[in-house]
Amino acid sequence: MIPQLQREAAAAPVAGEPRWSLAERIGFRFVFSYFVFYIAPGPVGSLTEGERATSYGAVWSAMWHGIVLWVGRNILGLKGDLREVANGSGDQLYDYVLLLCILVMALIATVMWSWLDRKRPNYRQLFQWLRLSMRFLLWSAMITYGACKLFPMQFAGVPLARLVDPVGHLTPMGLLWTFMGYSRAYSFFAGCAEVLGGLLLMVPRFTTLGALVSLGVLSNVLMLNLCYDVDRKILTIHLLLIAIFLVLPDTKRLTSLFLFNRTAEPADPVSFFEDKQLNQAVFGFQYLCAAISLFFALQFAHQLAAKNLAHIGRPLQGIWTVEKFVWEDTTQPSLLSDQERWRNVIFEKPDLLTIQPIDGQLQRYSFKLANGGRSISFSKLRDPEWNATFTLQTQEKDRLLMVGEVQGRAVSATLHRLDLSDWSRFLLINRGFHWVNQVTPWLVVP
Repeated sequence: MIPQLQREAAAAPVAGEPRWSLAERIGFRFVFSYFVFYIAPGPVGSLTEGERATSYGAVWSAMWHGIVLWVGRNILGLKGDLREVANGSGDQLYDYVLLLCILVMALIATVMWSWLDRKRPNYRQLFQWLRLSMRFLLWSAMITYGACKLFPMQFAGVPLARLVDPVGHLTPMGLLWTFMGYSRAYSFFAGCAEVLGGLLLMVPRFTTLGALVSLGVLSNVLMLNLCYDVDRKILTIHLLLIAIFLVLPDTKRLTSLFLFNRTAEPADPVSFFEDKQLNQAVFGFQYLCAAISLFFALQFAHQLAAKNLAHIGRPLQGIWTVEKFVWEDTTQPSLLSDQERWRNVIFEKPDLLTIQPIDGQLQRYSFKLANGGRSISFSKLRDPEWNATFTLQTQEKDRLLMVGEVQGRAVSATLHRLDLSDWSRFLLINRGFHWVNQVTPWLVVP
């Protein structure tokens, strides 16, 4: 009898220690395991070439690539492209298979953990560490994306090439980037909402409020990503789930207050450590990480915004329509079926040239100015062997003559710069805001 009594005493919880239900304990083990596996790859879809160059990135990349490729080919029987392209996207086929692998590994870890640690009454302290890690990931994402909107980095206005590109040629994501970039005020407002959620999450006592703000903001972002086919669906869904997880502990208190008009009792604080000084060190570490992440997010967004706002000088900047196009001593007529004859040439960025042929499909090239802006050379973005060189001759105001070679073939073009203030051509950038509208704005014809 004595050994039996000793085993029962060991299994019993400490006096005053709350005992979680079986579902709560299993649920926590699964969430903890899934989150650890999810952030281990970097997280999913966020690995860049620089991160892969580190020893950490190389090890994890090699491990996950082996698992994902084997599962995709041998278990799922997938025939699609399972390569992981380092483009920052998180919606590649590779990522979906990786998520499935993470889910299965988390389930296996949950089963093993539940068997080995089945007598533990709760995970209150470990829950606090998980909550801190999730707060850090969520506030970093909210601050980073918010800062990219406060500064014109993510949505840096409407590119000139977009003004001559037919709407039907736009991808859904391109359409979203156009209307977000058009309104600097709305983009700034969205950035303020994201930064507000991140700032609140940085302060422990404001975690629930920050999670609620982030939940509202991320719900809107997720709908935009789903409805406009933005390749951030997996990441946004996970950020939204993290916000929900942070709100869960206060669900009953929030329900009592907002739905039943009852008094909400204060939350019962749980310390990370029993030692008071160690707890103070943890809080100090939180604020230090918050300050560092805020500083680097703002600095990163400011630097990229300055790069996005860099434009070529006034003598060339603008949309130039091609009045005459001579290809190897033969004047090319404006036939809609002609894919070689130019319609418009757009100079905007210091290193990017856009040419619109008669068929309307925009073609982008990397280019360089030389001889004090009197000559240019450009090549295809994905085919550096393809090249063209031209000399530029300014004939008169807003008129330009380009003479040169394209892949060794003689080409000359006479161009005229379009007036961007012309309402009849560019209503989008000229109409502006009106408090009073006598007719529905989309019916307005200049």
